[in-house]
Amino acid sequence: MTIHMHTLIYSAKIKISHVPVYTCTECGRYEPLPFIRSDLGKLIHELGESPPKRHISFADKNEWASVLKETFAAGLFAGGISEVEEAIRSGIQGRIDLLLDVYRVAADLFDREWMDETGNRISQLTTQSAERAK
Repeated sequence: MTIHMHTLIYSAKIKISHVPVYTCTECGRYEPLPFIRSDLGKLIHELGESPPKRHISFADKNEWASVLKETFAAGLFAGGISEVEEAIRSGIQGRIDLLLDVYRVAADLFDREWMDETGNRISQLTTQSAERAK
């Protein structure tokens, strides 16, 4: 199975682009990566049963999707899978560093809501990293 960014159609009205999925190269079947399913489910729940027609980028809602989108947009990787994996690791670390800086600013401003949002964004990246280390 390979990973790529896919566009999902929800309720025949909503295009949700930049959803990282595993795709079977033989049968064409795809499924969202396990560690983004929860956030994808939350997004669909927020949309409700009869949402207005629109286009949403999942990369705006999920840090993993955002890092993968940026990594894949960088182009072809001549070094193969190991080069892609290193680019993803580097992208994750860079995003975590950025989010920690944002968290520090939010804390300095005593903005609890911003801190919570930033903490949730950091956890999207660190939870998966911790689970893979087990």
